[in-house]
Amino acid sequence: MQGEIKREDAGRLTKKLLECRLHLQKENVYSCLAGFRDILEKMQTTRMLPVDEKQLRQDINAFQTELASSRAFRHLYGPVTFADDDIATTLDFMKQLIQIKEEEIVAAMEAQQQDATMEGASDDLQKRVQEIMVPTEKGDFSTARSMAEKDEEAADALIELYNSMGIQYRIAKEFDKAVTTFKKALFVRPDDEGLYYNMARSFIEAGDWKSASNTIDEGLKSNPEFQEGIKLQAFIRKKLI
Repeated sequence: MQGEIKREDAGRLTKKLLECRLHLQKENVYSCLAGFRDILEKMQTTRMLPVDEKQLRQDINAFQTELASSRAFRHLYGPVTFADDDIATTLDFMKQLIQIKEEEIVAAMEAQQQDATMEGASDDLQKRVQEIMVPTEKGDFSTARSMAEKDEEAADALIELYNSMGIQYRIAKEFDKAVTTFKKALFVRPDDEGLYYNMARSFIEAGDWKSASNTIDEGLKSNPEFQEGIKLQAFIRKKLI
């Protein structure tokens, strides 16, 4: 019978929300957002018993808190506050975030084709770099890291590309873009002290000495013998005294 309430429909949405949590735990932000968007869309058309709808809304509110506090999400989008029980507004916001990522993927591909670091690279290597770049730009970082581990040459080329782009942004005084670009590279290769060094320099030029200090400290955890990092750390500490 059309319009009949089926409790299993609410159960399917609850299961999909669990899948979103798993994506978030794996730092696959784009997959998490896409799944969450689908849940919110179905919430607007699925008939449920009041008790099931109340529980699902509570679960969604709790998930929004987890999402806003997630390291991977905050690295991509910064601090965000969600409104509890406002499904329509959250849905619109999810669509905007997904669209932003899709636009950034296109921009990143264009930048790759234009960047001097990729000049002379074979078509095959450029294709493999793009294959790792797509999940990185989406925020599916565990996927990107897994692919990078299987193709070190392409990963090296991607890190060099991001590093070059980050430095270009810093020189152009687009410090937010520089930091975001270095962070993307660090999600692919989280132990690269050179990336931390360049990101710390971007924070310094932006006047954010505290973030610069935290960043170079993280870099020296990866390589305590990194001499340029040690010098930069000392310089920053003098400024913070």
